Amino acid sequence: MVEIPYKKIIDFFRGIVPFNELPQDVLNSLPQKIVIDYFPKESLILEQDGPPCNYLYIIQTGAVEKAVRKDGVDILLEYRTEGEFFGSASLINVTGPAFNVRAHEDTVCYLLPKETFDELMQNHVGFHEHFAIRVSKLAYRLKKAQTGIFAPREVSDTVVFRSDSHLFNVTAGELVRRKPVTCSPYHEVAFVAKLMAREGVGAVVVVDVRNHPLGIVTKSDMTNRILAAGKTGSEPIRTVMSAPVLSVAPWEACFSALLKMARFNCHHICVVLGKLLQGVISQHDFIVLQGSNPLAVMNDIQKQTTVQGVTRLVSAMDRTVKGLLSSGVSARDIATFISECNDRLTRRIIALTEESLREEGLGPPPVPYCWLALGSEGRKEQTLRTDQDNAIIYSDPEAGSDQDVHEYFLRLAQGVVSGLESCGFPLCKGGIMASNPRWCQPERVWKRYFSLWVNKASPEDLRNSTIFFDFRPLAGAAVLAQRLRAFLNHNIEKNRAFLRHLTTNALYNGPPLGFLRTLVVEKSGTHKNQLNLKMSGLVPVVDAIRVLSLSEQISATNTLNRLELITRKKLLSRDMAEDIKEAFNFIMLLRINHHMMQKEEEIEPSDYIDPKALSKLQEKCLIEAFHVVRDLQGELKARFPESI
Repeated sequence: MVEIPYKKIIDFFRGIVPFNELPQDVLNSLPQKIVIDYFPKESLILEQDGPPCNYLYIIQTGAVEKAVRKDGVDILLEYRTEGEFFGSASLINVTGPAFNVRAHEDTVCYLLPKETFDELMQNHVGFHEHFAIRVSKLAYRLKKAQTGIFAPREVSDTVVFRSDSHLFNVTAGELVRRKPVTCSPYHEVAFVAKLMAREGVGAVVVVDVRNHPLGIVTKSDMTNRILAAGKTGSEPIRTVMSAPVLSVAPWEACFSALLKMARFNCHHICVVLGKLLQGVISQHDFIVLQGSNPLAVMNDIQKQTTVQGVTRLVSAMDRTVKGLLSSGVSARDIATFISECNDRLTRRIIALTEESLREEGLGPPPVPYCWLALGSEGRKEQTLRTDQDNAIIYSDPEAGSDQDVHEYFLRLAQGVVSGLESCGFPLCKGGIMASNPRWCQPERVWKRYFSLWVNKASPEDLRNSTIFFDFRPLAGAAVLAQRLRAFLNHNIEKNRAFLRHLTTNALYNGPPLGFLRTLVVEKSGTHKNQLNLKMSGLVPVVDAIRVLSLSEQISATNTLNRLELITRKKLLSRDMAEDIKEAFNFIMLLRINHHMMQKEEEIEPSDYIDPKALSKLQEKCLIEAFHVVRDLQGELKARFPESI
C-alpha cells in the first residue's frame, strides 16, 4: 500500500494563489478529494474543442505547452510549469477547451474534481473572484501575492499575513466622528472664533453654498494671523484662511491621509467625496486611533538642533519601516514614508549647515539656490538609505562674484553631504554629489550640461541622463528646478533622436528569464546562484517608463506617477499599466524586505537574492513579474524600432 503524502500536498497548495487564501481546514481536506495523474512527454492532455473538462489540472512536476490550432497550424501560446494550472475556463463555462494542452516533458498533475472546484467557487469569495472575475488579470495575482511576503518570522512564509494595524485597515471616512464645522467665506473672524470655541473644535472649514471646501482656519491661524498681527476680528474669514484645502477620499486608508499631512506639514485634512465636504481629520485622531504613528518620527526630525540629534533618529525610522512591512503596507506607501523621512532629514541638515556657515561669518546664501534630489531619491523610490545622489543649482551670479558664490555653495554641499553620511547614507561611488564641484553649478552651466547630453548622447551622456533627468527640488528655490525641467523638455522636443538612443540604453538590462519560465542566475563568482533584483527587475521598468515620460514632456519623476500619466495619454493600455504597477510593487517589496533582513543581520545591503530562498509562491510571482518587464520592453521596442 502506497502512503499518500498528505502534508506535502497541503503545503504545495498553500503556496499557490488562490488556494493559499483557503481556510486551513479546507486545505486539509484537499488530499482526499484530488486525483494524481501522470502524463508522458508529448501526450495530449486537453484537446481543443473537445469535451468540457471534469477537473482543474494543477501541475505538480513537469511542464505543459498550450497551443491553438488555426487553419491547420498549431500556434504555441505559452508554457506552464510547476504550481500553475489549466482547464479553469472550460470548467466555469462548461465548454470545450479553447486550446490543446500537451505534456512538454513527463508531467504529474493534481486533478481537482469539478464538484470540489464548484464547491470552492461557491463558498470562498477570494477563490471565486480569482477564477470567475479576474483569472486573466496578472496584476490581481501579483497584488494578492504581496500580502504574504512579509509575515512575521515565526509564521510560514506561504501563509497570507493580514495586518491588524488600524492605520491600514480603517479608511479616512471611517475616522470621521462628527459633522464638520463650517462657515461662509464672508463670516467675520470674530464669529468664527466663537464658533470654534462653542463647538470645541480645532479647525473650521470655509465652504461655498454647495458645501465645497474653499479653505480652512485653525486655532493657530487665529493666534498667528489675528492676535499676533493686531487685527480687530472684523475681517472676513477668507482673508486669513489657508487655501486650497488638503483633502483625501473617504475610501483611502488612514495611512495615505497621514502621509499627505506629513508631506504638506499640516495638522488637519478634509475628507471629500467628489467635491463635497464629508468631514475633517486631525493629527489627534490618528493618535487616538493608533496610540502612536509614523508622523511622530517625521515631526521629531524637525525639532533637532544638531546633526548628531538627527542621526540619532535614524534607528527610529528603521523600526517604523519594519513595522510597515509587517503590516502589509504597499511598496508605494513604504517608499513614500522613507522618502518623506529622508527629505525632512536632508532639509534639516541643510538648515543646520546654513546656520553653521552664518556662525562662521559667511552669511546667508549669496544667491537663490535649490538642492536637487537625483536618481532613486529624485523618484522617491529609496529603500532605507541608498547611496547619495544630489546636486546644487544656483542663480547665475553677478559678474566678478562667480568664484566666491561657487565656494560658498561647495562649503554648504560638503557640510550637508558629510551630515548625510553620518546618518548612514553612503557616499556615491561615482561622485554624483553636490560636494563634487562639477555638480554644484549655476543655472547656465546646468543648461549647458543638459543641452550637451541630449544633443551628443554619448554613452556617458546617457548614463548621466538616467540619473540627472530624474531630478526634483528638495530644498530652496524650486523655481530653478522648474525652469531647468522646462529647458530639458524643450531640448528633447527639438531632438527626438535622443529618445532612440535612450531607448537603446533602456533595453540593455533585461529580465533574467530562461526557457520554460525559469529564472537565470549567476553561474559563478560571489553571487553564484543569485540574481540582481534591481538591475534585472526595477531598472528596466524605471528606464522604459522614463523614456515614455520624456517623450511626452511629463515632468513627474516617480515611476508610478509617470506610469499613470503616460497611460492617460494612451501610450500603454490600462490593463498593461496595472500589470506593470503590481510587478514593480512586488519586486520593490522583495527588495525592501531583503535589505531590512540584511540590516538586521548586519550585512551590507545587496540587491542580489537567491530565488530558491523564496517561497514557491514568491518565486512563481517573481517569474510573472519579470514577464511583465519583458512585455514592457517589447512595447518600448515597438515604439522606437530604430533604437534596436
